[in-house]
Amino acid sequence: MDDPVPVLAAPDYFLPTTIAEVGDLLTRYDGHARLLAGGQTLIPELDRPGGAPDALIDLRRIAELGRIEWRADHVEIGAMVTIAAARAELARAFPVVAACLGHVANSAVRNRATLGGSLALADPASEISTFLLAYDAEVMLAGGEVRPVDRLITGQAREPAFIRAIRLPFPAEREHVGFAEILRRRSGGRSLAMALARLDAGRARLTVSGGTCQPFRIEATDGPALLDALAARSPAFDAPSTRSWALAAARRAIATAEDAAC
Repeated sequence: MDDPVPVLAAPDYFLPTTIAEVGDLLTRYDGHARLLAGGQTLIPELDRPGGAPDALIDLRRIAELGRIEWRADHVEIGAMVTIAAARAELARAFPVVAACLGHVANSAVRNRATLGGSLALADPASEISTFLLAYDAEVMLAGGEVRPVDRLITGQAREPAFIRAIRLPFPAEREHVGFAEILRRRSGGRSLAMALARLDAGRARLTVSGGTCQPFRIEATDGPALLDALAARSPAFDAPSTRSWALAAARRAIATAEDAAC
């Protein structure tokens, strides 16, 4: 006689309309609830043994999480804003966002996945993480705390964060930018390395990620100095090949930024 197929217990499901309700539910389930944003990663996990939480809290009806609000010196992007919506809306202040977030998966994923949900995954080879780190983003948590984005990206946060919004300061108007990503075609377009360069008068910044290494920032006086500094950062990469791909992506990104300055 065949062994019976185990039946996975369905988690309790909630569809709150306020951040306060979510906070109460998280307290009630004491670490055994998961927040559902776009669901691109979480939903497939539910069918795996041990993958289902005790409770699933769907955030889609919380209106303030879906807003983009422009301030005097920054923009706040709600955690439930989709990647596609962020890409379209932010382009007026961050022209490089079209190229950078346009590399995220495909249009179907970009139309469903959210900025906050994607950031919470802390994927080191993520265009979103690279973009937000490059622009000194801050993460606004539901409890009122504000954290530098690198604390989430590098895994310094001790517990999963309930992200309310992401704050992006505006760049200088005279700044020139470039983004480049190198993909491995034979593995479904997996990212080998990516780089985002920001060039201003007397100041040059480069944000790089590749392989399994965490994205990091370098600052120098100009493009060539950035490349020299990157070449000296061998310990930051998980393999010599990753370093080579990162240097190639950096050269392309810097060249794009320099061309824009001409």
